[in-house]
Formats: sequence, C-alpha cells, structure tokens
Amino acid sequence: MKLFTQSFTNKKPTANRFLSRRYVKFSVAVLMITSTLSAYTYSGYAYSEDSPLKSVDLSTAISQTMNMHPELKVFANQADIYKGYAQQAGIQVRPEIGLTIEDAMGTGDHSGFKSAQSTLSISWVLDNSLVKNRVANAKIQGSTVAFAREIKALDLAAQTAKYFIQVLVNEERLKLSKMSLKQAVKSFEAVTKRVNTGKSSLVDKLKSQAEVAKRELVVEDLTHEVDASKYQLLAQWQGQGQSEQHKETNIIGSLLSLPHLPLTNSTDVDSLFTHLKQLPSVSLFATKQRIVQSEIELARIETKPLWKFTTGLRRYETTDDFGLVAGISIPFGDSNQNKGKINALHASKTELETASQALVHQLNTQLYVLIEQMKHSQHVIHAMTKNLIPVLEQAFVEAEKAYKIGRYSYTEWTNTQKELLDAQSDLIAAYQNAHLNNIEIERLTGTSLFAINKNANTPFNAQSIEKNNEK
Repeated sequence: MKLFTQSFTNKKPTANRFLSRRYVKFSVAVLMITSTLSAYTYSGYAYSEDSPLKSVDLSTAISQTMNMHPELKVFANQADIYKGYAQQAGIQVRPEIGLTIEDAMGTGDHSGFKSAQSTLSISWVLDNSLVKNRVANAKIQGSTVAFAREIKALDLAAQTAKYFIQVLVNEERLKLSKMSLKQAVKSFEAVTKRVNTGKSSLVDKLKSQAEVAKRELVVEDLTHEVDASKYQLLAQWQGQGQSEQHKETNIIGSLLSLPHLPLTNSTDVDSLFTHLKQLPSVSLFATKQRIVQSEIELARIETKPLWKFTTGLRRYETTDDFGLVAGISIPFGDSNQNKGKINALHASKTELETASQALVHQLNTQLYVLIEQMKHSQHVIHAMTKNLIPVLEQAFVEAEKAYKIGRYSYTEWTNTQKELLDAQSDLIAAYQNAHLNNIEIERLTGTSLFAINKNANTPFNAQSIEKNNEK
C-alpha cells in the first residue's frame, strides 16, 4: 500500500468510474510496476489538462497513463453495454389483457348481442426463475470487462515504464557521446601538436579530424533520439498535436538505480509462481468458465415448461349475470430440446479449463526465463563495473601517455579509446536489459518483486573520460 502515491488518489475521470472499487484496488497493483524505479519519485510539480507536466517521474507517467490513455476509456462504454444487457434481461413477459365475445351476431336467438357472452381476462407467464438466471448470466458476462481492463492497464503500465526507460537510456547514451566528442576534440588538439612538431604524420591529423566529425553526428542523432523517445512517452496520456510541449518536460530518473534481486531461495521463487494464478488473464478464464456454467443452467431452465395463468370475468347478456373465468396452460412434449446446446456448452467449458492450464504453464516458463535473464543482467553489470571497465580505463590512461611520448601509434591509442567507449555503451545496454526484464516480471506477476538499493554507488563510470581530460 505504500506505493499508492498521491498522484493516484486524485479524482478519477468519469470514464473510469464504472469500475471504481476494482479500479482503486487494482491501481495499487499497477503502481507496483514502478517499484524498481521508485527512487524516481518527484513531487515538485503541478499538473492540469491545460498545461503540460514540467517534470515527470515513472510513478507520475504511469498514473497519467492510467487516467488518460484512450484505450482504457473504451471499457467504460463496454461496461455500459453490459449494464444495458443486464437491465434488458430483467424484463419479464408482459401480462396480456384479452376481450372475447361469444354467441353474438348470429341467427335466431343469437342474432345481435341479446345472447352474447363477453369475457374480459388477464393472463401472465410464470417466468421469474428464467428471468433471474438471465440477469445473473448478463452480470457475469459484464464482469469480464473488469478483467479485460486490468489486463490492458497492466500492459499499458508496462509499456509506459519501457518508454520511460528508453528515455533514460537515450539520455545516458547522449551524455556518453558528448563526453566522447569532447575527448575526440582533445585528441585532435594533441595530434595537431605532434604533427606541427613533425612527430606524427598528417594522416593521423586527418583521421582525428574525421573522428571528431563522426562523433558530432552521433551527438546530433542521439539528440533527436532523446526528443523522439520523450514524445513517445508523453503521448501515452497527452493528445496529438503537442509536438513542442514535450521538449519542456524534464524526465526525473536514473537508469543506474538498479533493482535488488532477492531471488536467492526457493521460497521467493515459489511465491512468484503462486502470483501467476491470480493474474487477471488467468482470472478471466475462470470467469469465462462461470459464464459457460451460467449458460448451461439457463439452457436447462429454458427447457422447463412455463406455466401460463388466465383469469377474468364473463358477462351473460341473457340474464345480465357475471361469472369468474380461470385457466392454466402447461406446455408438454420433449424436455430435451436444448440437449445439444448443453453438450456444446460443457465442451466449451472443458476447452476453457484446458486453455487456462496451458496459459499458466506458458506463464511459468516465461517467468522462469525472465528471472534467469534478470540474474544474467546483474552478473554482466557486476563483471563489467568491477573487472572490465576499470582495466580499460587504466589502459586508456596508459595508452594516452604512451602516444604522447611516441611509444604508441595513433591507431593503437584510438582503438583503446573505442574499446572503453564500447564497454561503457554495453554497460548502458546491460542496465537497460535489467530494468526491462524487471518490468516484464512485474507485469507478468502483477506484484512488486524488488526493492531499490538507494544507497548503491553509481557503477557507471562514464565520467572517467572527462576526468582523464582534466589531467
């Protein structure tokens, strides 16, 4: 419950109120997707539909998506549709009023109306049980809208989280490219000095100049990538035609805040697999089975005869007297008229049970693979930050020293720089994979799995390039 942020307790749009109880309950589960990046929380902003957000953290992004994404608004209409069906199902067969005239307009004693008998009657069908089951069936069918909305909400929350991560990834790559550009410019200056003193060839200078141009292009490309990914994120809740407003929005978050993975014993893993059976997608199958069972009961009731009662008054013109009239109609014949339909519904129910079991099996496999991928991503990050990148950083420093005293060629020096940049770029990708795997695990299980290690030191050491520039 602690993840239920203030941004999610605001008044819900009218379109979302049809599921108010389920929505409030499910909002907590949706916000759990933000747990691995909860350090992004930022409260120094105010939002209105007339002005764009100035700052967005992950929790806010998901909250805005849940409140304003157009794909969620259609479920309000669907709920109204099923509400109308349930209302219609509750309408009983209307009573009938009848007027019958007998022994009139004949011949002899029955000419005119002097011997006529007139009967005013009312009749009705006893269909209370049938109507009750029809209403129950309509309401159960309407409950599928809630589960469908929860499934879509989880998917949209995960999608928003992925867009958010992509913005952070592009921003980190842009930072790295700017640092590499700065280093390329410094390298060009160093090469130029050696060329002017006759210690290096003009070819080295031209290569260095070309390298500066290439890195400028990379910076320019990533600048557009940041802009595009930010627009894609904000489009989750903002309308179209706001091509410039997103540029003013600041994305609050750090790609390097890595989730902690406490899946070190079988109990933790078993608890995750237990959550799979409570997913909306699995619950939807169970609801569909209840719908089929309801339709089976309804089909059985429809085969039962509906008694029809009639009562009224009869007037005798010859004596000017009145008499009570009453009657009952009971259909008879084959009571197995819906036998084929019932058999088909039983087969459909069995099919749903089998499909539900297959879905759980598929989710179990998918969850296991994601957990292993998450562990691998953390292993890669640890290996690169503790073993690979520190060695390459030292090699970079030594290669620069060797080049300046003429013991290393320009190509060898630039290759060392490239290896370090490639390793740091791979590290960004490893962080990205870790977060994406985590988002998928939380989407799959619908629960919060990881806690933020807020005191962890930032392992990504792209600043080392700039530190070397200052030496």
